[in-house]
Amino acid sequence: MTLSTSLQLINHASVLIKHGEVSLLSDPWYQGDAFHKGWNLIHELRDEEINSLLEQVTHIWISHEHPDHFSIMFFKKFVDKIKNKNIQIIFQKTNDRRVETFLSKSGYDLVIIEFNSWTKLAENFQILCFKDGFYDSGLAVKTNDKTIINLNDCEVKDPSRCDEVLKITGECDILVSQFSYAAWKGGKDNLAWRQLAAREKINTLKLQTSFFKPKVLVPFASYVYFSNDLNFYLNDAANKPEDVVKAFEGNDTKVAILSPFQELCHLKCEFDNSASINFWNEAYKKINSKTLQKYKSIDLDNLQKCFKNYKIRIFKNNSKWFMKLVRYISPIAAFRPVNINIFDLGIDIKLDLFADSLPESNVVADISMHSESLEFLFKNTFGFDTLTVNGCFEEVSDLGFSRATRTLAIENLNNMGIEFRPEIILNYRLVIMFISRLWAVSKKLRIGKNSERSK
Repeated sequence: MTLSTSLQLINHASVLIKHGEVSLLSDPWYQGDAFHKGWNLIHELRDEEINSLLEQVTHIWISHEHPDHFSIMFFKKFVDKIKNKNIQIIFQKTNDRRVETFLSKSGYDLVIIEFNSWTKLAENFQILCFKDGFYDSGLAVKTNDKTIINLNDCEVKDPSRCDEVLKITGECDILVSQFSYAAWKGGKDNLAWRQLAAREKINTLKLQTSFFKPKVLVPFASYVYFSNDLNFYLNDAANKPEDVVKAFEGNDTKVAILSPFQELCHLKCEFDNSASINFWNEAYKKINSKTLQKYKSIDLDNLQKCFKNYKIRIFKNNSKWFMKLVRYISPIAAFRPVNINIFDLGIDIKLDLFADSLPESNVVADISMHSESLEFLFKNTFGFDTLTVNGCFEEVSDLGFSRATRTLAIENLNNMGIEFRPEIILNYRLVIMFISRLWAVSKKLRIGKNSERSK
């Protein structure tokens, strides 16, 4: 008798793929917030549900370090269960090795796999991990009856990139992919950008299915909401599961909307998504009655201390003289001072990496944020990356976000194991990628502003 491969949605970006003796779980985040009090799950799992799930699991694959995929809380809370069940953790090879170090020090059975190479977990169960962008990755799973591709947050959104991944993975039977936007989209007044971002996600799904030709598309990795009082507005144009179903009406690829623990096994039958859509619609309705997260003010003296430690970290990991040189000769105006409005303290400050303190400023601010956000940025190497995802800030002046990024995003490079030194010139492709993304964001910011001006 031929074994049949099944896929269960567990929550958000987490699916369980089962075939024979292998049960591979992806990206377990089931409880708590993410991105510095900025995101929460539409539906949280109970401890007993998670413990019951782990009884079945043999392997856990982590796609990347973002906290909605690599949940520190999960790995601390359920450490005994994972170890007692001898569950093996699978992660990609990275330059910074931060996730690897954390898991190894915690005593987990960890395997680091190479990109673009099939790894056998059992006789009829192979996986292939492929890199995407700066630090993301996707996974292809091949069994004796199905090929499944998990794209999670991968930016496989143009024909050339689809073709690149297709050459590595081949076509699939089931495609699982993100269905809504997942980061800051231009501030409260930029509804036009959010609406565009939502449409682009649907169009990306259509493009992906045209290349990978799955029998079934499972939308996932978007079962979250912006949960802070500073970013709640970002939910106003987010796609819902039923939006994907409507968009794929008449398409050769079927759409299967799954609720937590719902299993997909047989692909030839027609899917009745009504119960699962109803489940998610009811969960979305509850968002409006939930208490939003709030930040607590941090006084300027504490911010000054944090700034000094922040600079020590920056110049420990990067060349100060080279950064100064780039500041004066770079055509993209990198590492210039950033003027920040700290709205809860009612002050504007100038953040200059080469200054001793944060003086007050009378120049129009580039961006505005809460003092706790600025403290978080100073205290964490992933602080600016977190800020751009949780969206708890506003652009104040034209191109203010772009100017801020060209200074504050240096640790994004460091998190990939790349130090800002003369040798970075050898990584010209990465630099070009960074600049092109910055240009794309600046272009999208103008969408909303032009829309407002035309009213």
